[in-house]
Amino acid sequence: MRTPWGKLGLAAVILFAPGGFILGATLAANHYRKRATAGRDDLPESPPSEPPEPPVA
Repeated sequence: MRTPWGKLGLAAVILFAPGGFILGATLAANHYRKRATAGRDDLPESPPSEPPEPPVA
């Protein structure tokens, strides 16, 4: 099993460094913001003001 040294180091900084709680809160906020907007990339920004015209037969 591979030890995740990067995650362990980050956890140590967040827990033991002065002001680490600010870093942790910032990282958590960015994580959840990205997660919340991940599925919204394909949505239109605003609904169309007029309905689309039917195809001409």
